[in-house]
Amino acid sequence: MQLDGIDKQILKALFNNGRESLTNLEKIIFKSGTETMSHTGIAKRITKLEDKGILKVQANTNIKKLQYKAAFILMEMSNYEEVQNVIKAYEDCPRVFMLAHVTGQYNLILGIIGQNVDVLDRYLNYCGPTNKKGILHSASIFASDLILPKYLPLNLFSQESQESKCGNICKNCAAYLDAKCTGCGNF
Repeated sequence: MQLDGIDKQILKALFNNGRESLTNLEKIIFKSGTETMSHTGIAKRITKLEDKGILKVQANTNIKKLQYKAAFILMEMSNYEEVQNVIKAYEDCPRVFMLAHVTGQYNLILGIIGQNVDVLDRYLNYCGPTNKKGILHSASIFASDLILPKYLPLNLFSQESQESKCGNICKNCAAYLDAKCTGCGNF
């Protein structure tokens, strides 16, 4: 879908304030020159952008304000099938904020968040994909400060563990049994 000038104005306005009212948007979205869009027209445009999968208005979280930490896992996989298996296993993990298929030395980059470095370390050692079948090499990078994006689309408080997808069952995990981890669905 090609975005026109009106779509771009709407996206910019909602980027600045996703809770902007339609009444306020009709004052700042212009069809041409000085002619503004009606709030009904803007609502239809927003719905169209949502239906096309271009826009999603949601609550995003500032992990810096929560004092959460981030880490990145870079993985070199043995083949494309194993890449797809890791993607499928971790695409809904509540700790994952980024999962990207990349080219170069590594095939995948996984961005994860945790309440502190110890939680991230436990994730890497127990729950993360680095010990999964098909991984030839991995590297972990702990972020000292995540600057951008400032807000992340995270489902931290769902209390729904995705352990059935990743195959790491909490009740079999030493960190979980020793009360050092509350599980992925319990931030």
